[in-house]
Amino acid sequence: MSKIQILPDILANKIAAGEVVERPASVVKELLENSLDAGARRVRVETNTGGKALIKISDDGEGMLREDAMMAFERHATSKIRNIEDLEKIQTLGFRGEALPSIASVSKVHLRTKTASELEGTEIEIVGGRILDVRDLAWPGGTEFEIKDLFFNVPARRKFLKSDSTENFHITNLITHYALANPKINFGLWQSGREIINTSTVETFRERAYQLFGADFIENLMEVKQIGEVSIQGFVSKPQEQRASRDSQYLFVNGRFVRDRVLAKAVSDAYKNVIPQGSYPIVMLMIDLPGEEVDVNAHPAKTEVRFRRPYVVSEAVSSAIRAAFSHTKPFATFPIAEKKLSQIIEDRFAPNRTLNNKGQEPETVIAPNKTLFDLPDVDDPFDKVEPLLEGNNPYNLQINNLIDQALDPDKPEKITKPEILRTTAINLKAPASEGLTSVPCQYQISPQDLTLERLPGTNAIKPLGQLHDSYIVAIDSQGLMLIDQHVAHERVLFEKHLAKILDRNLEVQAMLIPETIDLTPAQYTAFEATHAEFEQSGFELMALSGRTIAIKAAPALLSMADARKLLLELLSSLEKERRNISLEYFQREIAASIACHAAIKVNMSLTEEKMQWLIDELMKTECPTNCPHGRPIILRFSMKDIEKGFKRI
Repeated sequence: MSKIQILPDILANKIAAGEVVERPASVVKELLENSLDAGARRVRVETNTGGKALIKISDDGEGMLREDAMMAFERHATSKIRNIEDLEKIQTLGFRGEALPSIASVSKVHLRTKTASELEGTEIEIVGGRILDVRDLAWPGGTEFEIKDLFFNVPARRKFLKSDSTENFHITNLITHYALANPKINFGLWQSGREIINTSTVETFRERAYQLFGADFIENLMEVKQIGEVSIQGFVSKPQEQRASRDSQYLFVNGRFVRDRVLAKAVSDAYKNVIPQGSYPIVMLMIDLPGEEVDVNAHPAKTEVRFRRPYVVSEAVSSAIRAAFSHTKPFATFPIAEKKLSQIIEDRFAPNRTLNNKGQEPETVIAPNKTLFDLPDVDDPFDKVEPLLEGNNPYNLQINNLIDQALDPDKPEKITKPEILRTTAINLKAPASEGLTSVPCQYQISPQDLTLERLPGTNAIKPLGQLHDSYIVAIDSQGLMLIDQHVAHERVLFEKHLAKILDRNLEVQAMLIPETIDLTPAQYTAFEATHAEFEQSGFELMALSGRTIAIKAAPALLSMADARKLLLELLSSLEKERRNISLEYFQREIAASIACHAAIKVNMSLTEEKMQWLIDELMKTECPTNCPHGRPIILRFSMKDIEKGFKRI
C-alpha cells in the first residue's frame, strides 16, 4: 500500500489555518480585507472576549450570490485572479482563496450576504469546516460574517492565545491601520459592547490621522510627499519626537499594511545620527509603485512583501524622509576612541611582571600612585569579557576593595591580574538583567576611580560654569568634562524614584480637580491591560465614559502637565511583547520616564552650589555615565587629548 496519500480537505484546511489564522486579529484582517475588496463604504467590527468567543464583521459591499457564497469556502476558490499574469499584478488585498476555508475549519461560522440584484439573501452555517445549512434570508445587502468559538476544535491552538486585553490590542491596532489607509471608508469597532473606534468619512490622510490620534499628535509631524516611480506620501515625526518602539510606524504598500525589513531599515537610515539608538520615530507612509515591482505573495498572511528592486524603494523612502526634515540640523558629536577592553586595561596598568613559583599567570603590582583607570572613552568596552566571568557569584567581588588595597601605601599587597580583569569585567559590563530596560551602563566604577579624589594632591570634580545653560563645564585632575545637566539629574531621580517604588514608599499627590484625557483606541486598550501596574507605580486613574480616563493622583515629582504627557507616552509605547512583563520591569520604565520629565531641563541657569550638588549626587549613583535611556551623561576630554589638539605632543 502506498505511504503517500492526499490529505482530506478538512485536515488540509486545518493545516492552512495554522499559517493564516494565528490569532483573532488574523481572522479580522482576512475578513476586513474581503470587505474592502468588495467595495464597502462602511465596515463594522464587533468582538467579545478578545475575539475568542465572537467576531462579527458586517459591510455594505457588493455581497455574494448564493453559488459564490457556497464556493467561497472551497480551498483556493477566488474571484481575484484567473491566470499567472494576474498573480504578477495583484491589486486586491485578498487573492489566495485560503482564508475562508481555513477560518471555517477552526470555528463556527454564520455567513449572511446579498447582492443588489437579488430579492433574497443567503445564510450559510458552517461548524468545523462542515456546511450544516444553507437557507434564504431577508437581508438588506452587503455581507456579514459571524465567527464564534475560535479554535473550539483545536484546543492546542486555543491555549496559546493571550489574554483578552492582549488580543483586543492586536485587533484595535489592525483596525487603526486600515482606517488610516482608507480615509473615505467608515470604520467602527466595538469590543464587548464598548465603542473603541467610530470614524466618519473624510477626504485626506491627514484628516483620518486627526480622527484617530488627535491634534497634538499631528502637530508634531512633518509632511512627506514625493512623486515618481516610487510615490510616497504621509507624515513623519520631527527628530525630537521619539518613541520607545516601532508601534507608531504605519507603512502601507499599494494600500496594504505591511511589516517589511527593507522599509524599516530605510526609516532607520533616514533618522540615523538624528535620534538616539534604540529610539524610533513616528512614521505614517503610503508607498505606491507598479504592481509588477512588488510581490505580495511572499507570506500566507500577506503581511510581508518582496520588492523586485529593494534598493530603489529603500533609497526613495530614506530620501523622502530626509527631505522632510532637512531644515532641522542634527548636532555633531565628538568621536569616541575605539579601544577594546583588553587594551584599556593594559594601558591603565603599569605592571611589574614576575612569574610565581607555580609558573602561573604573572602577578601585577599596582603602584600606590596609580589607579586602575580613568574614565575611558570607549565605544564597545564589553568585547571579549565573557570568558572572564568565572567562579561562584562573581558579583561579590568588589572593585573598590581592590582599589583600597592598591592605593594604601601601608598595604602594598599584590593583586593578580586575572582577579582584576575578572572584577573589572563584571563592573564594566553591568548586564541589564531581570527586566532592566535601559541600555547597559558602560562603566560602573566608583566616583573615587573617576576623579582620583583619594590620591594626595588631587581634587574632586569642580564645576567652572555652564555652556548655554545646558551643559556643566567641569574639571578634575584628569582633564576637562562636559556634563549634560538634564540627563545627569535624570539618572539621580531615576534611582531615587525606583527605590521608592520598589519599597512601596511613594510620594503621591492628589489632584484637586482630576485631569481628563481622551485616549486613542490603541491607547485605551493598552490602559485596560496595564491599569494595575499604573496604580502600583504612583498613578490613580479612573475610566470614564467612552475612551476618556481621569488622573486622580500622580507621583509627586510630576506636574500635572508632565503627568499627562508621561501617561500618554507610556500608553503609546507599549508593545505586544511588553504586555506580559514583570511588575518590576514596568516600574523601571515608569521611573525612567518620570525622571526624564521631572529632571532639570536644558536652557536652565544653575548656581555654582546647584552644579556642585548635582555632580556630587551623580557620583553617588550606580551608573554615573549613562542616563536611564542609555544616553551619555559625561563627555571627557583628557589632558592627553587636549595636548594633542594643541600639538603639544
